Amino acid sequence: MNAVHIIVVEDEPLIAEDLRAHLEELGYIVCAVCDNALDAMSELIAHKPDLLLLDINLGNGADGVQLAASVNAKHPTPFIFVTSHADKATLDRVKEVRPAGFIIKPFDENDLHTQIEVALARTAGKLDVTTQPETAQRSDFVIADSIFVRDKGRLVKVPLAEIRVAEADDNYVTLFTPTKKYVITSTLASVEEKLNSPHHMRVHRSYLVDLRKVTAVEDGCVRIGTEIIPVGKTYKEALMARIRTL
Repeated sequence: MNAVHIIVVEDEPLIAEDLRAHLEELGYIVCAVCDNALDAMSELIAHKPDLLLLDINLGNGADGVQLAASVNAKHPTPFIFVTSHADKATLDRVKEVRPAGFIIKPFDENDLHTQIEVALARTAGKLDVTTQPETAQRSDFVIADSIFVRDKGRLVKVPLAEIRVAEADDNYVTLFTPTKKYVITSTLASVEEKLNSPHHMRVHRSYLVDLRKVTAVEDGCVRIGTEIIPVGKTYKEALMARIRTL
């Protein structure tokens, strides 16, 4: 699986190198570091990266927002702003170019990683896998009894039988397996559709469970081992119809 390639556009050398170091530690490939918009556009054409990290203030020439507008118009590529400016005027300009993320300096590695993965997942979600070649790398897709989920710059195969719970939080869904959890940008309805599993069932507007893993059914909830999962009133009847009782 190909690694994720990123271009960093930052005119402060120390911050640029700090970003490069963090990105490489996280397993991403930094294919270029630029300190101005003109060089950034040249490197974008040359490398065709998966993502751009853009500072807003770039000294002379176009700033990061103007660069983002050019990227959108000429070479659409997802980008995240990494900036110390979060005033209303800046935010109003930023909204117009539709960034995939926004990180306030000083940043930490966890925030950087989360923002990148969410941006990549959001971009992947916009692709229609039915029209993409089999080698497409940016979509989560189902193959037989597994689903491929983007994790740390690569698509990881997760057997459906290992997904015991899926929990929704706004536009994010966390998939829980016995050994790891995966956070993806999606709705629970979309996850349920992609899993297309006879064993996984919605029991609440925010929860989907593998019925094979349920160890007890109680008033208003189910248990999976020591975990307690709420059951919504509108899902209770369907749940009871799916389980055998004596």
